[in-house]
Amino acid sequence: MVLPSVLNVALRSTAGSNSTNNRGVCSRTLVLMRERGKKPSLKSTSVSASSPNSLKSKRVKASDTTVKSSKSSGASSRSFARWSCFALALGWIGVLYWGEIHVHVLAQNRCSWPPKEGGAMVMATADPQLVDDYTYRELGKESLALRFVEAVCDAYVRRAMKTALGKFSPDNVVFLGDLFGQGARRDEKRWEELRRRVDSALMWPRNGEDFTYRTVAGNHDVGYSEVIRNHPAMLDRFERWYGKSNFVERIGGVDFVGVNSMVLDGRGSETDNTWAFIEGLSRERDESKENVPRVLLTHLPLPNPAQTCGPLRNSAVIPGRTIGSDREIVYQDYLSDESAGRLLRAIEPELILSGHDHDQCEVVHSYDSKLRGEKKSVTEVTVGTISALNGNDRPSYLMLSVSGSGKSQMVHQKLCFLPEIRKVLRAYSQMAVLTILIILSPPLGELITATKRFEDRRSIILHLRQLVVGMINLIFLLIVVAGEYILFLAHDSMILGRLFTFTRALTG
Repeated sequence: MVLPSVLNVALRSTAGSNSTNNRGVCSRTLVLMRERGKKPSLKSTSVSASSPNSLKSKRVKASDTTVKSSKSSGASSRSFARWSCFALALGWIGVLYWGEIHVHVLAQNRCSWPPKEGGAMVMATADPQLVDDYTYRELGKESLALRFVEAVCDAYVRRAMKTALGKFSPDNVVFLGDLFGQGARRDEKRWEELRRRVDSALMWPRNGEDFTYRTVAGNHDVGYSEVIRNHPAMLDRFERWYGKSNFVERIGGVDFVGVNSMVLDGRGSETDNTWAFIEGLSRERDESKENVPRVLLTHLPLPNPAQTCGPLRNSAVIPGRTIGSDREIVYQDYLSDESAGRLLRAIEPELILSGHDHDQCEVVHSYDSKLRGEKKSVTEVTVGTISALNGNDRPSYLMLSVSGSGKSQMVHQKLCFLPEIRKVLRAYSQMAVLTILIILSPPLGELITATKRFEDRRSIILHLRQLVVGMINLIFLLIVVAGEYILFLAHDSMILGRLFTFTRALTG
């Protein structure tokens, strides 16, 4: 009994000694850690409890950093967009000036008067045919779209005329008909509106200025023989403002003979008067000892049975058609063989100038010359339209150097080609694409990059806002460009006056 008691006492004493030693070791360890500046490590349960909050905090901080970065990028993008819009607006002014004004100077810089010895310089122009509601019925009679197209047509023709008159200073200008888009069968009010457009686009001399312009009548001015026979007032109205359709004008020693070809194959008083005028010129030459060379001006071309036009033609040769019967002509593309032969024998011209076709054409005709007592050949030049909206990609006018003295050729000619409107429109399209890319590419690129990186929703929304702002900037810039273009048109057309009239009509 004594031995177990002793053993128990010994064990308790040993356990107490170990506990005391353990507490001492722990105390010494804590003291050493405090002295070295370390904190006791947390238990694993504490670490596992705090880790989700730590990760969430890190994600929030990263998101805030991304948004701040996006905002900083947005600020720089807005600054870039403002300067880009300003630079593009200036760039558009330059492009529009080139396309609306400078191309006419560049095109006519390639032109020059043909060689001459004394005499005079004459500009021959065909078929301005200013477009109107008859030309573009699908646009609507009083629509804004029609007014815009009319302004584009008027501005092109006026710039061509202004550049030619300013650069070359011709002594005379002759027109080969079809000044109007549709001048026949118009009431007085509408015809007067169209007449003012024609005068403005062609820079027709009025108010006592020197009358250096002459023109023959075209089918779009007065109609064909059927219209003239039944409505003679239409021809009278045209001649009251633009001179007689049958005339002789001596220029540089050469007689320019204009005839109203619209009635030559018809019947009625005007047909009789025109043939009487032509036959009178033939008798005058027979009775006079003076043999003045002549240039024949006619709207309708003479027949072209070979259907050839030379290398300057841009389109297929028109086969020619005549509508009507019993000498009541409703429509025709060429004069009849009978009328053409009779006209050549009476006038005996050195050169024939015609229009109507809207494209360039050169044909040689033969006839029996009373003066020479033999067959004589004469060249007919059909002059293309001066307008860019009449189906010819290469508008033009003819430059003539004429001299009635000397034994050399009396009339020299050279075509002057005008700007191709398709090239101008192509340049505008390229500038428009460049404008869209410069304004929308940065925000769109940033949006795509953010989506690919799977950035958070706030960042993507911010990039979407920047893209919307870019689209608003683009719309605003396009409005500015449209205003710039209208100002260019207003300088050389009557668009502003017509727009004001259109606005008044809408507002009642």
